[in-house]
Amino acid sequence: MLFFVATPTPFDVRGKVDLGLLRAHILWLSAKGVDGFVPTGTTGEFLYLSDAEREAIHRTVLDAARGRPVYPCTWDPNPATTRYLTEAAADHGASGVIIPPPLYYPLDSSAVEQWYRTVSQASKLPVLAYHNPQYIPAAVSPDLYTRLRADGVLAGLKDSSGDPWRLQRLCESDPGAIYAGGDRILAQASQIRFLGGFISSIGNLWPEFCMRVFKGREEQLTDALIERVNLVRAAGGLRGIKAALGWGFRSPLVEPEYEVAAAIPPREQA
Repeated sequence: MLFFVATPTPFDVRGKVDLGLLRAHILWLSAKGVDGFVPTGTTGEFLYLSDAEREAIHRTVLDAARGRPVYPCTWDPNPATTRYLTEAAADHGASGVIIPPPLYYPLDSSAVEQWYRTVSQASKLPVLAYHNPQYIPAAVSPDLYTRLRADGVLAGLKDSSGDPWRLQRLCESDPGAIYAGGDRILAQASQIRFLGGFISSIGNLWPEFCMRVFKGREEQLTDALIERVNLVRAAGGLRGIKAALGWGFRSPLVEPEYEVAAAIPPREQA
């Protein structure tokens, strides 16, 4: 099973994307043994980046990854921009793209299905759907996923439901094509048969620790995992991760209170 890291976006003191810091982070994660990367997703603040910023981030990650698989999130409210970002990612060597359903509106399965069929027709790359009920009201149901997968519309699914039973059912119906998200279930995910891999956010801070939990199945680390997840969550989730990395912030995210962020264990040493 593969272990991916969903990378945040660093900003400098002027609020501009710091591509040099991002490159160094990808090289560090690669040296730690991470299998691949997912930039500009939920962890990457994609909703608050311009298309030019996202393309530059994708190019930087792909170059620094040095052949490791990279699956950028190329979603945009403008379908033309989604196509542009997906085409650019293909030109720069991405392995595929991750695209959620349209955001904000609660859509039924027929609308979500039409969205993915349209996106897939315009894509040069394999498309992975993204199910994240915490943030996205439009669901990718197992029946819809199975139908779109059978028709060749989708190449896989990132599932951040946090539901091991749903994940196991999906994996049994489509072995190797399902990737789990949501670090709280990292230890449980390691027990899910036929899972393709895991996409982690806290892996930005503790990649070796996370891989010991996931790949090494070191169950004695489960309590420590939950403690770290809770500390990050108390500091605002992504905000806590960026604070622990020492990275800059840009609106709407702001740095968490020092006392809360300071409780997060430091990043692993180089």
